[in-house]
Amino acid sequence: MVTRMVEVRTHSYRGADDVLREKELLLEIEEALQKVESVKSGTTPKVLQGFLAGKGWDIEKVLLKGTHYRHDAYKKGILIEIDARGSLIDAVHRNFLRAQVLHIEKKVDVLVQITDLEREPKFDNIKRDIELYKSVLTVPIYLIGLG
Repeated sequence: MVTRMVEVRTHSYRGADDVLREKELLLEIEEALQKVESVKSGTTPKVLQGFLAGKGWDIEKVLLKGTHYRHDAYKKGILIEIDARGSLIDAVHRNFLRAQVLHIEKKVDVLVQITDLEREPKFDNIKRDIELYKSVLTVPIYLIGLG
């Protein structure tokens, strides 16, 4: 039996957790997180996507017309973006803006943003920026930090 050593922190913005519960997808996301044994291995996106694909999530789905932007996972209006390593600018500007447009177009009900607790894009920095941009971010966001 593998002992789970990954710490998980969450932050719900605009009732994102309630929407995930209503759509009965929060448990699937939590089950996927239990499959991650280490964030340092760099395999987090593949592990999560592999599990979610087995639960009927679309992987690498293109949602924005006129683009080739691929989203990590999508099901029933829930968009998951996994940024275990990268930049805060990518996580905030790219993912939040895309999700906001898709929310306005009624294609996305919640953005689930998965990130790292210690390395950029850091959970605390993204949480800060969610609050900073709350006057323009109407899309509910469920932020998950792994460490």
